Amino acid sequence: MDIVQEVLLVLVWIYLLDHVATYSYCKLQIYKDKKYGDLMEDKPQYTDADVSNYKFPKKQVKVLFHLYKGWIRYKLNVLGRIPCHSYRNWILRHVYLMKMSKNVVLYGGFEIRFPWKIEIGEGTIIGDECKLDGRNGLKIGKNVNFSTGAWIWTEQHDINDAMFGSNNSGGPVEIGDRAWISSRSVILPHNKIGEGAVVAAGAVVTKSVPAYAIVGGSRPGLLASVLIY
Repeated sequence: MDIVQEVLLVLVWIYLLDHVATYSYCKLQIYKDKKYGDLMEDKPQYTDADVSNYKFPKKQVKVLFHLYKGWIRYKLNVLGRIPCHSYRNWILRHVYLMKMSKNVVLYGGFEIRFPWKIEIGEGTIIGDECKLDGRNGLKIGKNVNFSTGAWIWTEQHDINDAMFGSNNSGGPVEIGDRAWISSRSVILPHNKIGEGAVVAAGAVVTKSVPAYAIVGGSRPGLLASVLIY
């Protein structure tokens, strides 16, 4: 075996071991979510009693987990730029444990956070450069259409918090079957988009949208217009 083959073999082993480590990390996060709920070490709003019931890892282990968390985020960004739809979907399903039904189309350039807390129904199409935030849970129904550059956020900061923490301002987002989330629209936490609803291009959704409604606009704190058919 020459030096080139040895180097290739080492790279293959590193690649496989890294995927095993990523799969194990995602499995651990799912286990933590089931056992501790939303009790996370980076949320300062919990009481001393809450924290006392959670066993933090040792400092060195905590640092390693923090570094690996950043590595996973970097890998997800790179994954979104790999020009192979089947490969991207396979990795998201089997390594990052994202719940993707069959016939889901996920175009490139995406940014995904906490994929193990995201569920996507059958026949849904996610356009180029979309951002899917699964930190507090994201459920997307069947045959949903995301246009280019739609952003879904389940976490945000509290401007009154000295540490810029979330203070429970984040929350899950649910997109109903056959909804259309148009280009450059933004959906904020704690909202539900009803079945068959349409969110117009550039809209900022701050309230839940009824089924079969058409919403648009970006006035702060409001939906500028709501048309219900």
